[in-house]
Amino acid sequence: MERKQARSCYWETGFLKNILAQRRSAEERRCGTRLFPTALLSPLPSLPSCPPAPLLTGLQSTHKDCRRVSGPPSEHTGSLGPFLRLQRTESERLAAALTMADEDTLPSADPECSGPGLPETPTVKELEELLNTGRPSWNHVDEVWPNLFLGDHIALHSRFGLWKMGISHVLNAAHGTLFCHEPHDFYGTTIEYYGVPAHDLPDFDMSPYFYPAADFIHKALSIPGAKVLVHCAVGISRSSSLVLAYLMIYHHLPLTEATEAVKKHRWIFPNRGFQEQLRILDIQLRQR
Repeated sequence: MERKQARSCYWETGFLKNILAQRRSAEERRCGTRLFPTALLSPLPSLPSCPPAPLLTGLQSTHKDCRRVSGPPSEHTGSLGPFLRLQRTESERLAAALTMADEDTLPSADPECSGPGLPETPTVKELEELLNTGRPSWNHVDEVWPNLFLGDHIALHSRFGLWKMGISHVLNAAHGTLFCHEPHDFYGTTIEYYGVPAHDLPDFDMSPYFYPAADFIHKALSIPGAKVLVHCAVGISRSSSLVLAYLMIYHHLPLTEATEAVKKHRWIFPNRGFQEQLRILDIQLRQR
């Protein structure tokens, strides 16, 4: 009887060694390297009750290059518990590695990064597509922000009209040009005047006037009851560029949102040169 059990145990040991060797060989061919055998990560074949020391000795001799099987056979003698624990340990490590890989591809859970971000700075093409939406405004003057008006040069020809509107400050974005050559004293002492000698040309650099014009508008609107009129020849390109710069600098609106805010009340279309300069301003303000 003892001889039968010993023969049966050795036969099953050799059978298991062959299975493990085949699985290991297939795994190494698939991965191109020597890895821990996947056979130890899968359920072990059921074995009859017999002394497991020969089985463990055979496994260690077959996998002597694998560091995860450690310790002399005497440590594992008497039970298959160490192999079951090893199986669970390797499964947990594999699951942890897969979880870490998934976390690398998921968005950050940091509350500072998970909130809705600002819209990206639009390209000139995207900005032109936005500017082309809506219908042109045929009004000489429109209120595009509380107490901030945007208009053309015709609205400036009547001092009575300005007084009736309650205008206290005028920013002329076409100062000294053909249609906007009114002197400072044209408006009298009741209106404060600021002139920007800009030309509506794509190669004209409007950016040096962004901050001075924004400062003028901001200081004027800080006065209770004050109203500011920003104008140029047509009220579409030069004057609108200065209004957009003011909203971006003092109200921290991205270029897209500032454009949408003004377009709700008046159709505007800065030339391509001004659009690019506004894009640069938008990028600079984001970096602060």
